Amino acid sequence: MYAEFPCTVATEEGGVGMTYARVRVSRSRRGEAKAVRLLVDTGADYSVLPSRFLAQLGVQPEFDEDIEIGNGEVIVRPVGRLHVRWRDRWAETFVAFGEPKDARVLGAHALQSLRLEVDPKSHAVRPRRRALFVRATAG
Repeated sequence: MYAEFPCTVATEEGGVGMTYARVRVSRSRRGEAKAVRLLVDTGADYSVLPSRFLAQLGVQPEFDEDIEIGNGEVIVRPVGRLHVRWRDRWAETFVAFGEPKDARVLGAHALQSLRLEVDPKSHAVRPRRRALFVRATAG
């Protein structure tokens, strides 16, 4: 079952490795799912998929979001909800409706919702070992 959703690390010559994950996405938890290969970007709040692809899945925009991209420019993209599956895990997450120049991305919100992390040594996506939270102390 796990072999169906591998993660790959692609390293360009002289560059830093880029992590990609194969996931399945759908409009609803039980909806027809499509397999996609996405760049894992822990610095991106939202996942990004092409607008046309999201429309074919039946995903509807819910709000517009100002998004700051790497060069500091602010762009506006519609955002909707999408179900994403990785191995035996699934979660509902936010997805931005991408335009032709936008990368296809699996963002931090999806990673956190799926309880995943990127291994700092191998750069592979893996299940998160434990959840983090703050506990109040008496005092």
